[in-house]
Amino acid sequence: MADTRREFHYFLLPDYEKEEEFLREMHNDGWKFTHVTLPGIYHFEACEPEDVVYRIDFNPQTADKKREYIRMFEDYGWDYLQDLNEFSYFRKAASDAETEADTEIFSDNASKVDMMRRIFTKRMIPLLVVFLCCVLPNTVNIFRLGITHFSAFEGILIGLVYAMFGLYIAIITHCFIGFRRLSKKYSQSEE
Repeated sequence: MADTRREFHYFLLPDYEKEEEFLREMHNDGWKFTHVTLPGIYHFEACEPEDVVYRIDFNPQTADKKREYIRMFEDYGWDYLQDLNEFSYFRKAASDAETEADTEIFSDNASKVDMMRRIFTKRMIPLLVVFLCCVLPNTVNIFRLGITHFSAFEGILIGLVYAMFGLYIAIITHCFIGFRRLSKKYSQSEE
């Protein structure tokens, strides 16, 4: 099995450019991306090192429209690899690109901002709803109760609620900062 490899990496929503770069570097090192499975396990197979551009798009589609969507990318020379959680993975050999624009799947930065809006609407808003309706009220209730005598099971549950609260705060903060950074980056390069 020396010709296959698996690696765990965790990229959050606004880290898609880092994920694309990671996949490109792996291909440059002789490891072609084949697919990714949850929770962030990337599968590779050995190949000749080559500069290959990877791009990720978030564009949820119905099955019929998905075929048209993939065909459109294929018409521009992109190989469709897979979908995972409505994120589509594509690749193209850098040598097949005549210009720098040929290595992009978006025609302009406004399209990138539009993708960020789609991600925010479909992924961040539900995350915020779960946080505001489930995690935050439970954490507030535990704070209100104060530290009293709890059974071991209750102590574990309280620890899990605190951990979820911290995790949600970290993820939400990272995503908001990342989305803001990307929006600013795309807006400035339009000028």
